[in-house]
Amino acid sequence: MPAVAALFAATLALGACAGSTPEPSPSPTSSDTQTVAEACDTVRAGVDDAVTQLRAIDPGDPQAAVTALSGVADRLGAAAGAVGNADVAALLPELQQGFAAASETLTAIAGGDLSQLPKLQQITTDIQDGFTRFAELCTTP
Repeated sequence: MPAVAALFAATLALGACAGSTPEPSPSPTSSDTQTVAEACDTVRAGVDDAVTQLRAIDPGDPQAAVTALSGVADRLGAAAGAVGNADVAALLPELQQGFAAASETLTAIAGGDLSQLPKLQQITTDIQDGFTRFAELCTTP
């Protein structure tokens, strides 16, 4: 199972491009309290932390990987509550749910349920897609 944790971490870390500069954006709409750039700054620390946690996963300790993934989900959930821009806020639940699902699935795999490997692969792809959308919204062209 250590190889599964390492593969998951490496795959996500390679796909996560969170350290970009936010693009200039127009003033918030009447329903938004932040511009896209301001909202990106609000959640950037959470996304950067997610990437850092993924890179730090010890492939020899699946339980630590599960704990890290669960912690990332919690931090992204907290960041979502602080965002005042609908476009940026819309990206966060999928990422949060993806990390929570990855934690649960990795727990099952670490317990010997290798039938969950395809599910973990799909979750990894979904999280990478979420990071890509975040990077596209929150970077300069």
